[in-house]
Amino acid sequence: LQESAIHFRMLLNNPEAEAARSYLRGRGIDQQAIEKFGIGYAADAWDDLLNWAQNNGFSADALIETGLCIRKEGEKQHCYDRFRDRLIFPICDSLGKVVGFSARTLDNSKGPKYVNSPESEFFQKGKILYGLHLARTEFAHLGHALLCEGQMDVIACHQGGLKNAVAVQGTAFTAEHAKLLKKSTSQVHLAFDGDKAGLSATLRTIAILLEENLACNVIILPENQDPDQIYRLGGSHALQQLMSQYEPAVPFAFRMACADKNLQLPEDKSAVVTEVLNLIARIPDTIARIAHAQWLAEQLQLPENVLLDSLQAVIRQHMQASQRQSLYRERPLLQQPMPASGSTRLAPLPFNMPEQHFNDNVKPVLLNILDMITHFQLCAQIMLDNSDVQELIPDNTLGHAINLVLAACEQEEWQMAVQNLADSEIMNDPDVGRVLAESAYEHLDPEQKKDLLVLEKAMEDCQNRLRLLEINQKIEELQSKLQEATDIDSSRTILQEYQKLSETKNELKKILATCG
Repeated sequence: LQESAIHFRMLLNNPEAEAARSYLRGRGIDQQAIEKFGIGYAADAWDDLLNWAQNNGFSADALIETGLCIRKEGEKQHCYDRFRDRLIFPICDSLGKVVGFSARTLDNSKGPKYVNSPESEFFQKGKILYGLHLARTEFAHLGHALLCEGQMDVIACHQGGLKNAVAVQGTAFTAEHAKLLKKSTSQVHLAFDGDKAGLSATLRTIAILLEENLACNVIILPENQDPDQIYRLGGSHALQQLMSQYEPAVPFAFRMACADKNLQLPEDKSAVVTEVLNLIARIPDTIARIAHAQWLAEQLQLPENVLLDSLQAVIRQHMQASQRQSLYRERPLLQQPMPASGSTRLAPLPFNMPEQHFNDNVKPVLLNILDMITHFQLCAQIMLDNSDVQELIPDNTLGHAINLVLAACEQEEWQMAVQNLADSEIMNDPDVGRVLAESAYEHLDPEQKKDLLVLEKAMEDCQNRLRLLEINQKIEELQSKLQEATDIDSSRTILQEYQKLSETKNELKKILATCG
Protein backbone atom coordinates (compact mmCIF):
# COMPACT_ATOMS: atom_id res chain seq x y z
CA LEU A 1 0.00 0.00 0.00
CA GLN A 2 2.79 2.41 0.87
CA GLU A 3 4.54 1.71 -2.47
CA SER A 4 1.25 2.05 -4.36
CA ALA A 5 0.67 5.45 -2.75
CA ILE A 6 4.06 6.59 -4.09
CA HIS A 7 3.15 5.25 -7.56
CA PHE A 8 -0.15 7.17 -7.55
CA ARG A 9 1.64 10.30 -6.35
CA MET A 10 4.17 10.09 -9.20
CA LEU A 11 1.39 9.62 -11.78
CA LEU A 12 -0.09 12.99 -10.79
CA ASN A 13 2.94 14.64 -12.46
CA ASN A 14 2.34 12.88 -15.80
CA PRO A 15 0.83 14.74 -18.80
CA GLU A 16 -2.30 12.52 -18.79
CA ALA A 17 -3.06 13.73 -15.23
CA GLU A 18 -3.65 17.34 -16.35
CA ALA A 19 -7.40 17.07 -15.68
CA ALA A 20 -6.63 15.89 -12.12
CA ARG A 21 -4.19 18.79 -11.54
CA SER A 22 -6.73 21.23 -12.98
CA TYR A 23 -9.39 19.92 -10.61
CA LEU A 24 -7.09 20.39 -7.61
CA ARG A 25 -6.26 23.96 -8.69
CA GLY A 26 -9.98 24.67 -9.01
CA ARG A 27 -10.53 23.42 -5.47
CA GLY A 28 -7.77 25.67 -4.16
CA ILE A 29 -5.46 22.80 -3.19
CA ASP A 30 -1.85 23.95 -3.49
CA GLN A 31 1.32 21.96 -4.08
CA GLN A 32 2.23 21.96 -0.39
CA ALA A 33 -1.11 20.32 0.50
CA ILE A 34 -0.70 17.80 -2.32
CA GLU A 35 2.65 16.74 -0.87
CA LYS A 36 1.43 16.80 2.73
CA PHE A 37 -1.58 14.56 2.09
CA GLY A 38 0.11 12.45 -0.62
CA ILE A 39 -2.62 13.14 -3.18
CA GLY A 40 -2.14 11.16 -6.39
CA TYR A 41 -3.77 9.98 -9.59
CA ALA A 42 -4.91 6.57 -10.91
CA ALA A 43 -4.35 6.21 -14.65
CA ASP A 44 -7.25 5.77 -17.05
CA ALA A 45 -6.38 2.11 -17.69
CA TRP A 46 -7.56 -1.29 -16.49
CA ASP A 47 -4.12 -2.61 -15.64
CA ASP A 48 -1.74 0.29 -14.95
CA LEU A 49 -1.30 -0.48 -11.25
CA LEU A 50 -1.40 -4.23 -11.87
CA ASN A 51 1.46 -4.07 -14.39
CA TRP A 52 3.50 -1.67 -12.22
CA ALA A 53 3.06 -3.87 -9.13
CA GLN A 54 3.96 -7.12 -10.90
CA ASN A 55 7.04 -5.48 -12.44
CA ASN A 56 8.07 -4.55 -8.90
CA GLY A 57 7.66 -8.03 -7.44
CA PHE A 58 4.07 -7.87 -6.09
CA SER A 59 1.65 -10.68 -6.87
CA ALA A 60 -1.89 -10.29 -8.17
CA ASP A 61 -3.13 -12.07 -5.02
CA ALA A 62 -1.46 -9.43 -2.85
CA LEU A 63 -3.15 -6.65 -4.84
CA ILE A 64 -6.54 -8.33 -4.48
CA GLU A 65 -6.01 -8.86 -0.74
CA THR A 66 -5.25 -5.16 -0.23
CA GLY A 67 -8.25 -4.12 -2.32
CA LEU A 68 -6.19 -2.44 -5.06
CA CYS A 69 -7.32 -4.91 -7.70
CA ILE A 70 -10.54 -6.84 -8.31
CA ARG A 71 -10.65 -10.42 -9.59
CA LYS A 72 -12.72 -10.88 -12.73
CA GLU A 73 -15.91 -12.80 -11.99
CA GLY A 74 -15.45 -16.45 -12.83
CA GLU A 75 -11.79 -15.99 -13.84
CA LYS A 76 -9.34 -16.87 -11.06
CA GLN A 77 -6.28 -15.91 -13.12
CA HIS A 78 -7.38 -12.44 -14.21
CA CYS A 79 -7.89 -9.20 -12.30
CA TYR A 80 -8.05 -5.45 -12.97
CA ASP A 81 -7.36 -2.14 -11.19
CA ARG A 82 -10.04 -0.96 -8.74
CA PHE A 83 -9.19 2.74 -9.24
CA ARG A 84 -9.12 4.20 -12.77
CA ASP A 85 -8.94 7.86 -13.90
CA ARG A 86 -9.48 9.12 -10.38
CA LEU A 87 -7.83 11.41 -7.86
CA ILE A 88 -6.29 9.29 -5.12
CA PHE A 89 -6.31 10.25 -1.43
CA PRO A 90 -4.21 7.86 0.70
CA ILE A 91 -5.82 6.97 4.03
CA CYS A 92 -3.40 6.49 6.91
CA ASP A 93 -3.66 5.11 10.42
CA SER A 94 -2.73 7.21 13.43
CA LEU A 95 0.97 6.44 12.88
CA GLY A 96 0.95 7.56 9.24
CA LYS A 97 0.97 4.09 7.65
CA VAL A 98 -1.14 3.86 4.48
CA VAL A 99 -4.02 1.41 5.06
CA GLY A 100 -6.35 2.28 2.18
CA PHE A 101 -7.39 4.79 -0.46
CA SER A 102 -10.29 7.05 -1.30
CA ALA A 103 -10.62 7.79 -5.02
CA ARG A 104 -12.65 10.70 -6.44
CA THR A 105 -13.94 10.69 -10.00
CA LEU A 106 -12.95 13.50 -12.35
CA ASP A 107 -16.11 12.98 -14.40
CA ASN A 108 -19.37 12.71 -12.45
CA SER A 109 -20.91 10.74 -15.33
CA LYS A 110 -18.43 7.91 -14.71
CA GLY A 111 -19.72 5.97 -11.72
CA PRO A 112 -19.92 7.06 -8.07
CA LYS A 113 -18.20 10.26 -6.91
CA TYR A 114 -16.00 8.35 -4.44
CA VAL A 115 -14.75 4.77 -4.46
CA ASN A 116 -13.01 3.58 -1.30
CA SER A 117 -10.83 0.61 -0.50
CA PRO A 118 -12.96 -2.30 0.72
CA GLU A 119 -13.13 -3.13 4.42
CA SER A 120 -10.32 -5.45 5.45
CA GLU A 121 -8.32 -6.58 8.45
CA PHE A 122 -6.18 -3.43 8.29
CA PHE A 123 -8.72 -0.95 6.82
CA GLN A 124 -11.88 -0.47 8.89
CA LYS A 125 -13.69 2.81 8.23
CA GLY A 126 -15.23 2.82 11.68
CA LYS A 127 -11.75 2.94 13.24
CA ILE A 128 -9.98 5.40 10.90
CA LEU A 129 -9.98 9.21 10.98
CA TYR A 130 -8.68 10.98 7.90
CA GLY A 131 -5.69 13.20 8.72
CA LEU A 132 -5.26 11.97 12.30
CA HIS A 133 -1.57 11.18 11.82
CA LEU A 134 -0.99 14.83 10.83
CA ALA A 135 -3.37 16.46 13.31
CA ARG A 136 -2.92 14.69 16.64
CA THR A 137 0.27 16.58 17.60
CA GLU A 138 -1.71 19.81 17.07
CA PHE A 139 -4.51 18.81 19.47
CA ALA A 140 -2.47 19.80 22.51
CA HIS A 141 -1.21 23.00 20.87
CA LEU A 142 -4.70 24.23 19.90
CA GLY A 143 -6.50 22.63 22.86
CA HIS A 144 -8.95 20.53 20.88
CA ALA A 145 -9.58 18.33 17.84
CA LEU A 146 -11.53 19.80 14.93
CA LEU A 147 -13.87 17.16 13.46
CA CYS A 148 -15.13 17.73 9.90
CA GLU A 149 -17.35 15.72 7.56
CA GLY A 150 -15.02 15.10 4.59
CA GLN A 151 -11.42 14.93 3.48
CA MET A 152 -11.68 18.13 1.37
CA ASP A 153 -12.74 19.96 4.55
CA VAL A 154 -9.69 18.59 6.35
CA ILE A 155 -7.31 19.67 3.58
CA ALA A 156 -8.90 23.16 3.46
CA CYS A 157 -8.58 23.54 7.24
CA HIS A 158 -4.90 22.52 7.20
CA GLN A 159 -4.23 25.00 4.38
CA GLY A 160 -6.07 27.66 6.40
CA GLY A 161 -3.86 27.14 9.45
CA LEU A 162 -6.20 24.82 11.39
CA LYS A 163 -3.92 21.80 11.48
CA ASN A 164 -5.95 19.97 14.12
CA ALA A 165 -8.66 18.99 11.59
CA VAL A 166 -9.68 15.37 11.00
CA ALA A 167 -12.69 13.68 9.36
CA VAL A 168 -14.56 10.41 9.29
CA GLN A 169 -13.83 8.29 6.23
CA GLY A 170 -16.93 7.29 4.28
CA THR A 171 -18.99 6.29 7.32
CA ALA A 172 -20.85 7.71 10.31
CA PHE A 173 -18.93 8.70 13.44
CA THR A 174 -18.53 5.80 15.88
CA ALA A 175 -17.49 5.17 19.48
CA GLU A 176 -14.20 3.79 18.08
CA HIS A 177 -13.55 7.15 16.44
CA ALA A 178 -14.22 8.88 19.75
CA LYS A 179 -11.76 6.57 21.52
CA LEU A 180 -9.11 7.44 18.92
CA LEU A 181 -9.56 11.14 19.64
CA LYS A 182 -9.62 10.59 23.39
CA LYS A 183 -6.06 9.24 23.28
CA SER A 184 -4.79 12.71 22.30
CA THR A 185 -7.38 15.25 23.48
CA SER A 186 -10.26 15.80 25.89
CA GLN A 187 -12.17 18.30 23.75
CA VAL A 188 -13.66 18.17 20.25
CA HIS A 189 -15.11 20.95 18.09
CA LEU A 190 -17.60 19.83 15.42
CA ALA A 191 -17.61 21.58 12.03
CA PHE A 192 -20.20 19.66 10.04
CA ASP A 193 -22.18 21.08 7.11
CA GLY A 194 -24.85 23.64 8.00
CA ASP A 195 -27.62 21.80 6.11
CA LYS A 196 -30.30 19.54 7.61
CA ALA A 197 -28.24 16.36 7.12
CA GLY A 198 -25.22 18.03 8.72
CA LEU A 199 -27.24 19.09 11.76
CA SER A 200 -28.57 15.55 12.21
CA ALA A 201 -25.04 14.15 11.97
CA THR A 202 -23.90 16.75 14.50
CA LEU A 203 -26.49 15.65 17.06
CA ARG A 204 -25.62 11.96 16.59
CA THR A 205 -21.92 12.71 16.97
CA ILE A 206 -22.47 14.83 20.09
CA ALA A 207 -24.17 11.86 21.77
CA ILE A 208 -21.20 9.58 21.05
CA LEU A 209 -18.60 12.13 22.18
CA LEU A 210 -20.42 12.87 25.43
CA GLU A 211 -20.77 9.16 26.13
CA GLU A 212 -16.98 8.86 25.85
CA ASN A 213 -16.63 11.76 28.34
CA LEU A 214 -15.22 14.15 25.74
CA ALA A 215 -16.10 17.84 26.02
CA CYS A 216 -17.85 18.95 22.84
CA ASN A 217 -18.56 22.27 21.13
CA VAL A 218 -20.40 22.95 17.88
CA ILE A 219 -19.14 25.45 15.31
CA ILE A 220 -22.03 27.33 13.74
CA LEU A 221 -21.50 27.27 9.97
CA PRO A 222 -23.67 29.18 7.47
CA GLU A 223 -26.46 27.06 6.01
CA ASN A 224 -25.35 24.86 3.09
CA GLN A 225 -21.67 25.74 3.57
CA ASP A 226 -18.76 23.62 4.75
CA PRO A 227 -15.16 24.47 5.76
CA ASP A 228 -13.88 23.75 2.24
CA GLN A 229 -16.28 26.28 0.67
CA ILE A 230 -15.59 28.88 3.35
CA TYR A 231 -11.84 28.61 2.78
CA ARG A 232 -12.16 28.86 -1.01
CA LEU A 233 -14.47 31.89 -0.80
CA GLY A 234 -12.86 33.81 2.06
CA GLY A 235 -9.41 32.34 2.65
CA SER A 236 -7.67 31.61 5.95
CA HIS A 237 -9.00 34.66 7.79
CA ALA A 238 -12.67 33.88 7.07
CA LEU A 239 -12.17 30.21 7.96
CA GLN A 240 -10.39 30.90 11.26
CA GLN A 241 -12.92 33.56 12.22
CA LEU A 242 -15.87 31.20 11.70
CA MET A 243 -14.13 28.31 13.42
CA SER A 244 -13.63 30.43 16.54
CA GLN A 245 -17.41 30.83 16.95
CA TYR A 246 -18.88 27.83 18.72
CA GLU A 247 -21.58 26.77 21.14
CA PRO A 248 -21.36 24.09 23.89
CA ALA A 249 -23.01 20.81 22.90
CA VAL A 250 -25.92 20.69 25.37
CA PRO A 251 -27.10 24.29 24.76
CA PHE A 252 -26.82 23.60 21.01
CA ALA A 253 -28.93 20.44 21.34
CA PHE A 254 -31.44 22.37 23.46
CA ARG A 255 -31.71 25.09 20.80
CA MET A 256 -32.22 22.48 18.06
CA ALA A 257 -34.87 20.68 20.14
CA CYS A 258 -36.76 23.98 20.65
CA ALA A 259 -36.57 25.01 16.99
CA ASP A 260 -39.94 23.55 16.00
CA LYS A 261 -41.61 23.60 19.43
CA ASN A 262 -43.93 25.97 21.27
CA LEU A 263 -42.67 25.94 24.86
CA GLN A 264 -45.99 27.37 26.06
CA LEU A 265 -47.53 23.97 25.26
CA PRO A 266 -46.92 21.33 27.97
CA GLU A 267 -46.52 18.52 25.42
CA ASP A 268 -43.88 20.48 23.49
CA LYS A 269 -42.00 21.35 26.65
CA SER A 270 -42.11 17.69 27.69
CA ALA A 271 -40.75 16.64 24.26
CA VAL A 272 -37.82 19.06 24.64
CA VAL A 273 -37.05 17.73 28.14
CA THR A 274 -37.08 14.14 26.88
CA GLU A 275 -34.82 14.91 23.91
CA VAL A 276 -32.21 16.86 25.87
CA LEU A 277 -32.22 14.54 28.91
CA ASN A 278 -31.57 11.61 26.57
CA LEU A 279 -28.37 13.41 25.61
CA ILE A 280 -27.38 14.45 29.15
CA ALA A 281 -27.93 10.90 30.42
CA ARG A 282 -25.07 9.71 28.22
CA ILE A 283 -22.50 11.76 30.14
CA PRO A 284 -20.56 9.44 32.49
CA ASP A 285 -19.61 12.17 35.00
CA THR A 286 -22.37 12.50 37.63
CA ILE A 287 -21.57 16.11 38.56
CA ALA A 288 -21.60 17.19 34.92
CA ARG A 289 -24.96 15.45 34.39
CA ILE A 290 -26.50 17.19 37.37
CA ALA A 291 -25.11 20.59 36.31
CA HIS A 292 -26.58 20.18 32.81
CA ALA A 293 -29.96 19.07 34.21
CA GLN A 294 -30.01 22.10 36.51
CA TRP A 295 -29.22 24.36 33.57
CA LEU A 296 -32.07 22.78 31.58
CA ALA A 297 -34.47 23.28 34.50
CA GLU A 298 -33.52 26.95 34.60
CA GLN A 299 -34.05 27.40 30.84
CA LEU A 300 -37.50 25.81 30.98
CA GLN A 301 -38.45 27.28 34.37
CA LEU A 302 -39.08 23.86 35.86
CA PRO A 303 -38.29 22.62 39.41
CA GLU A 304 -34.79 21.13 39.61
CA ASN A 305 -35.97 18.06 41.48
CA VAL A 306 -38.42 17.21 38.68
CA LEU A 307 -35.64 17.34 36.07
CA LEU A 308 -33.25 15.35 38.26
CA ASP A 309 -35.87 12.65 38.86
CA SER A 310 -36.60 12.52 35.13
CA LEU A 311 -32.86 12.27 34.43
CA GLN A 312 -32.57 9.24 36.72
CA ALA A 313 -35.46 7.57 34.90
CA VAL A 314 -33.77 8.16 31.52
CA ILE A 315 -30.47 6.77 32.86
CA ARG A 316 -32.27 3.61 34.00
CA GLN A 317 -33.84 3.31 30.55
CA HIS A 318 -30.41 3.61 28.91
CA MET A 319 -29.01 0.93 31.23
CA GLN A 320 -31.84 -1.44 30.37
CA ALA A 321 -31.28 -0.91 26.64
CA SER A 322 -27.56 -1.52 27.11
CA GLN A 323 -28.22 -4.73 29.04
CA ARG A 324 -30.60 -5.95 26.33
CA GLN A 325 -28.07 -5.24 23.60
CA SER A 326 -25.37 -6.99 25.60
CA LEU A 327 -27.64 -10.01 25.94
CA TYR A 328 -28.39 -9.95 22.23
CA ARG A 329 -24.74 -9.52 21.15
CA GLU A 330 -23.64 -12.41 23.36
CA ARG A 331 -26.12 -14.88 21.84
CA PRO A 332 -24.60 -17.86 19.95
CA LEU A 333 -23.46 -16.66 16.52
CA LEU A 334 -23.09 -20.04 14.79
CA GLN A 335 -24.71 -19.74 11.37
CA GLN A 336 -26.75 -22.57 9.90
CA PRO A 337 -28.10 -22.80 6.33
CA MET A 338 -31.84 -22.60 5.88
CA PRO A 339 -32.99 -25.72 4.03
CA ALA A 340 -35.20 -23.90 1.54
CA SER A 341 -33.29 -20.83 0.38
CA GLY A 342 -29.70 -21.41 1.49
CA SER A 343 -29.75 -18.18 3.50
CA THR A 344 -28.48 -18.12 7.06
CA ARG A 345 -30.05 -17.69 10.43
CA LEU A 346 -28.83 -17.81 13.98
CA ALA A 347 -28.27 -21.16 15.63
CA PRO A 348 -30.88 -22.21 18.22
CA LEU A 349 -30.52 -20.52 21.57
CA PRO A 350 -29.87 -22.60 24.67
CA PHE A 351 -32.29 -21.56 27.42
CA ASN A 352 -30.66 -22.81 30.58
CA MET A 353 -31.06 -19.84 32.88
CA PRO A 354 -31.78 -20.58 36.55
CA GLU A 355 -35.49 -20.55 37.17
CA GLN A 356 -37.13 -18.37 39.77
CA HIS A 357 -40.39 -19.27 41.41
CA PHE A 358 -43.25 -18.09 39.18
CA ASN A 359 -46.06 -16.15 40.76
CA ASP A 360 -49.19 -17.84 39.42
CA ASN A 361 -50.53 -14.43 38.36
CA VAL A 362 -47.33 -13.34 36.60
CA LYS A 363 -46.81 -16.17 34.14
CA PRO A 364 -50.07 -15.68 32.19
CA VAL A 365 -49.26 -11.98 31.76
CA LEU A 366 -45.74 -12.76 30.53
CA LEU A 367 -47.05 -15.42 28.15
CA ASN A 368 -49.55 -12.90 26.78
CA ILE A 369 -46.75 -10.37 26.24
CA LEU A 370 -44.57 -13.01 24.55
CA ASP A 371 -47.51 -13.94 22.33
CA MET A 372 -47.98 -10.37 21.11
CA ILE A 373 -44.33 -9.35 20.71
CA THR A 374 -43.44 -12.50 18.74
CA HIS A 375 -46.38 -12.25 16.36
CA PHE A 376 -46.61 -8.46 15.98
CA GLN A 377 -43.49 -6.30 15.73
CA LEU A 378 -45.45 -3.16 16.64
CA CYS A 379 -46.22 -4.75 20.03
CA ALA A 380 -42.50 -5.19 20.68
CA GLN A 381 -42.04 -1.50 19.83
CA ILE A 382 -44.84 -0.52 22.24
CA MET A 383 -43.04 -2.47 24.96
CA LEU A 384 -39.76 -0.70 24.16
CA ASP A 385 -41.48 2.66 24.58
CA ASN A 386 -42.40 1.83 28.20
CA SER A 387 -39.16 1.61 30.17
CA ASP A 388 -40.90 1.31 33.57
CA VAL A 389 -42.58 -1.92 32.45
CA GLN A 390 -39.32 -3.39 31.14
CA GLU A 391 -37.96 -3.14 34.70
CA LEU A 392 -40.73 -5.50 35.82
CA ILE A 393 -39.72 -8.36 33.49
CA PRO A 394 -38.29 -11.11 35.75
CA ASP A 395 -34.81 -12.56 35.36
CA ASN A 396 -35.83 -16.07 34.31
CA THR A 397 -36.28 -18.05 31.13
CA LEU A 398 -39.53 -16.41 30.06
CA GLY A 399 -38.22 -12.95 30.92
CA HIS A 400 -35.01 -13.73 29.04
CA ALA A 401 -37.02 -14.66 25.95
CA ILE A 402 -39.03 -11.41 26.11
CA ASN A 403 -35.88 -9.30 26.49
CA LEU A 404 -34.22 -11.10 23.59
CA VAL A 405 -37.08 -10.24 21.24
CA LEU A 406 -37.07 -6.61 22.44
CA ALA A 407 -33.32 -6.34 21.86
CA ALA A 408 -33.72 -7.82 18.37
CA CYS A 409 -36.45 -5.30 17.59
CA GLU A 410 -34.07 -2.48 18.52
CA GLN A 411 -31.48 -3.98 16.14
CA GLU A 412 -34.08 -4.40 13.36
CA GLU A 413 -33.61 -8.18 13.52
CA TRP A 414 -37.01 -8.97 15.00
CA GLN A 415 -38.01 -11.63 12.47
CA MET A 416 -34.73 -13.53 12.88
CA ALA A 417 -34.97 -13.52 16.69
CA VAL A 418 -38.55 -14.82 16.60
CA GLN A 419 -37.47 -17.71 14.35
CA ASN A 420 -34.48 -18.35 16.59
CA LEU A 421 -36.71 -18.43 19.65
CA ALA A 422 -39.00 -20.99 17.99
CA ASP A 423 -35.95 -23.29 17.55
CA SER A 424 -34.79 -23.00 21.16
CA GLU A 425 -35.20 -25.17 24.22
CA ILE A 426 -37.81 -22.79 25.62
CA MET A 427 -40.27 -24.67 23.37
CA ASN A 428 -40.05 -27.51 25.93
CA ASP A 429 -42.42 -25.43 28.06
CA PRO A 430 -45.84 -26.47 26.68
CA ASP A 431 -47.39 -23.06 27.45
CA VAL A 432 -44.64 -21.26 25.56
CA GLY A 433 -44.86 -23.74 22.70
CA ARG A 434 -48.58 -23.13 22.43
CA VAL A 435 -48.13 -19.34 22.40
CA LEU A 436 -45.39 -19.38 19.75
CA ALA A 437 -47.20 -21.89 17.57
CA GLU A 438 -50.63 -20.27 17.64
CA SER A 439 -51.34 -16.70 18.68
CA ALA A 440 -54.50 -15.78 20.52
CA TYR A 441 -54.48 -12.66 18.34
CA GLU A 442 -53.83 -14.25 14.95
CA HIS A 443 -57.24 -13.15 13.68
CA LEU A 444 -56.19 -9.49 14.01
CA ASP A 445 -54.73 -7.44 11.17
CA PRO A 446 -52.67 -4.44 12.39
CA GLU A 447 -53.25 -2.77 9.01
CA GLN A 448 -56.89 -2.41 10.02
CA LYS A 449 -57.37 0.49 12.42
CA LYS A 450 -59.90 -1.31 14.64
CA ASP A 451 -57.60 -4.34 14.99
CA LEU A 452 -54.64 -2.09 15.68
CA LEU A 453 -56.58 -0.49 18.55
CA VAL A 454 -57.36 -3.95 19.95
CA LEU A 455 -53.66 -4.87 19.96
CA GLU A 456 -52.64 -1.56 21.54
CA LYS A 457 -55.27 -1.98 24.26
CA ALA A 458 -54.19 -5.59 24.87
CA MET A 459 -50.56 -4.47 25.29
CA GLU A 460 -51.63 -1.68 27.62
CA ASP A 461 -53.68 -4.17 29.62
CA CYS A 462 -50.67 -6.52 30.04
CA GLN A 463 -48.39 -3.68 31.05
CA ASN A 464 -50.87 -2.40 33.63
CA ARG A 465 -51.27 -5.92 35.05
CA LEU A 466 -47.50 -6.12 35.52
CA ARG A 467 -47.56 -2.73 37.25
CA LEU A 468 -50.42 -3.88 39.50
CA LEU A 469 -48.61 -7.09 40.46
CA GLU A 470 -45.52 -5.07 41.34
CA ILE A 471 -47.59 -2.68 43.49
CA ASN A 472 -49.26 -5.60 45.29
CA GLN A 473 -45.83 -6.99 46.13
CA LYS A 474 -44.65 -3.62 47.46
CA ILE A 475 -47.82 -3.27 49.56
CA GLU A 476 -47.16 -6.68 51.13
CA GLU A 477 -43.61 -5.59 51.94
CA LEU A 478 -44.86 -2.36 53.54
CA GLN A 479 -47.37 -4.30 55.65
CA SER A 480 -44.50 -6.43 56.98
CA LYS A 481 -42.40 -3.31 57.67
CA LEU A 482 -45.33 -1.67 59.46
CA GLN A 483 -45.63 -4.63 61.84
CA GLU A 484 -41.91 -4.39 62.59
CA ALA A 485 -41.82 -0.58 63.01
CA THR A 486 -40.83 0.51 66.53
CA ASP A 487 -41.43 4.28 66.45
CA ILE A 488 -44.16 6.67 65.33
CA ASP A 489 -42.08 8.49 62.68
CA SER A 490 -41.21 5.26 60.87
CA SER A 491 -44.82 4.11 61.02
CA ARG A 492 -46.02 7.47 59.63
CA THR A 493 -43.56 7.29 56.69
CA ILE A 494 -44.58 3.73 55.88
CA LEU A 495 -48.28 4.62 56.06
CA GLN A 496 -47.80 7.58 53.71
CA GLU A 497 -46.07 5.35 51.16
CA TYR A 498 -48.75 2.69 51.68
CA GLN A 499 -51.47 5.27 50.98
CA LYS A 500 -49.82 6.42 47.74
CA LEU A 501 -49.43 2.86 46.50
CA SER A 502 -53.02 2.04 47.42
CA GLU A 503 -54.25 5.06 45.42
CA THR A 504 -52.19 3.99 42.40
CA LYS A 505 -53.46 0.43 42.80
CA ASN A 506 -57.09 1.60 42.80
CA GLU A 507 -56.50 3.73 39.69
CA LEU A 508 -54.95 0.77 37.85
CA LYS A 509 -57.82 -1.52 38.89
CA LYS A 510 -60.31 0.98 37.48
CA ILE A 511 -58.38 1.13 34.20
CA LEU A 512 -58.21 -2.66 33.99
CA ALA A 513 -61.91 -2.98 34.79
CA THR A 514 -62.66 -0.59 31.90
CA CYS A 515 -60.41 -2.58 29.55
CA GLY A 516 -61.90 -5.84 30.64
